Amino acid sequence: MSNFSTARSTLEEAAGEAAKTATHAMRDKFAEANDAVKEGAGRVQAQADAAVKTARARVSERPLTALAATLAIGALAGYLFSRRRGN
Repeated sequence: MSNFSTARSTLEEAAGEAAKTATHAMRDKFAEANDAVKEGAGRVQAQADAAVKTARARVSERPLTALAATLAIGALAGYLFSRRRGN
């Protein structure tokens, strides 16, 4: 019985250490993934801000052209959606 108890104790210790190691590894990987997502989100936000600034500048430079383009896009979308509903 003594050998069985010793083996069981050793196995429990090894399993506990393996669980701790796995937990630490998972935390590290989660932290890395979290950092990567935050960095990617920051880049996307910066690109979106730049696109908005560019669009505002273009609309300010040529407001009538922007209005005409918006009306044309709206008319095209209305036409396509009305055709879809008709079928």
